[in-house]
Amino acid sequence: MRRVGLPITIAVLLLGSVVLARTSIPAPATRGELAMSPAAVESIASVVSVEREHYYSPFLITSDSDTVFKTISFTDVGISQPMPGPVDTTLLETIAESLAKHLAASEQLHFTPQVHYDPALVDPQNHLFCEEHHLYVAVWRGFAPDRWGYSLWSGCNEEHQFAWKEVVMPPKAEGDDLISSVTPLTESIVESLSEATRKSCYLAKC
Repeated sequence: MRRVGLPITIAVLLLGSVVLARTSIPAPATRGELAMSPAAVESIASVVSVEREHYYSPFLITSDSDTVFKTISFTDVGISQPMPGPVDTTLLETIAESLAKHLAASEQLHFTPQVHYDPALVDPQNHLFCEEHHLYVAVWRGFAPDRWGYSLWSGCNEEHQFAWKEVVMPPKAEGDDLISSVTPLTESIVESLSEATRKSCYLAKC
C-alpha cells in the first residue's frame, strides 16, 4: 500500500449520539439470589457506564474509475464495546482490504479500488467527512448474537445517511480468522452500495 497525504478539511461532524451502558438497582434479593449493597451497585455502574467514542481509521480506499464516490473512509463508532478505546489497526486494515476486494469484484459498481494508509486521518481535524464524492462508513459491533453494524453516508447531514444495517458474524474460525469475520460486513456494504447505485439514490429519501 502506498501512503498518501491528505488535506485538512474544514468541517468534521461526529456521527451518532453518545451511548451509555446503564445498570439499574436490583430488586430485593429472594432465595437463591445475592443481595447487593448500594455501594456495590454504584461501583458496578461506574465500570459499566462507558462513553462510546469515535475513532477514525487511518485506512482509506480510493478509485480512479468513473464512480460516484472517489474516496471511502471508515470510523469506529463502537467496535470494541462495551470496552472503551480503539481497536487494533490490523482489524481496520482488514476491513478496508476486504471491502476493496469485494468492490473490485462487483460488475455493477465499476470500482478500481486502492487501499492507502495515512496516519494523519486518525486526527478528527483531518477527516474527510464532508468532502465531495466521499463515502463515509461508520462501523460498530453488537452482541447476542455477535454481529457487525454499519451505516453509509454521502455527506454531512442526517439526510445523507442512505444505509443502516446489521449482519450476523460467523462463528470464530480457527486462529480467529479476521478475514472471515469481516466478510459478512464488507459484502453487505457492497450490496447496500449496489442497491443505492441501482436506484441512483444516495440519500435517506429520494
